[in-house]
Amino acid sequence: MIKGGCHKRVDSPHHHVMEINYSGVYVCALFFNKQNFIVMKRAYIVIAAVLFSVTSFAQKGNNAIGVGGEIDFPTGDFGDYFKPGFGVYVKGMLGVGKAGQVTLTSGYAGFKEKGGWTDYSTTVNVIPLFIGYRHHFNSVFIEPQLGYAVYGSKYTGWEGTDTESDGALNAAISVGYVFTKGVEISARYQTGGKDGWNVNVFGLRVGYNFSLKAKK
Repeated sequence: MIKGGCHKRVDSPHHHVMEINYSGVYVCALFFNKQNFIVMKRAYIVIAAVLFSVTSFAQKGNNAIGVGGEIDFPTGDFGDYFKPGFGVYVKGMLGVGKAGQVTLTSGYAGFKEKGGWTDYSTTVNVIPLFIGYRHHFNSVFIEPQLGYAVYGSKYTGWEGTDTESDGALNAAISVGYVFTKGVEISARYQTGGKDGWNVNVFGLRVGYNFSLKAKK
């Protein structure tokens, strides 16, 4: 059912998990399942291999781990039906040269459905896994990313609670500023989807970077 794309439910204004029906508009939003755990596990292995292969170039770089929080604003069709959400992230940064870092980022963001429904509710979760490259221009940085995201949906209504999941390739780009004490602020845009649906998000982040190795 997930592989075949969205399908229509006729006995409710909302499809229980995969599809939310608003006057003929269908929003595909899916939840974590075993298949996505397998995909994410393989993605982690591939990205770990990539990071390991560039460690020989990172001796003069700045290695760090970043953590932080964000507020995310859905855009496009996704923004028509879901409220701004909040998320957290963790990022590994492997220094390459004096101004670059290969990055590995994962996190979690949650969104609630708009409207004052009392009999049912829908929440959507996004769990990304990105590999990217951050280039610093003194304190300013730009960071394009590419990876995979799992989209999750949980529907609670008069028929009970249902969850399902699917995932898709995603891309993102961030622009930010790193202060001298390791605090950073950034703005980012993430987009991805398949089978005619997209989950697009504009986010504002505040984080802190723990340095693992001093610059040489």
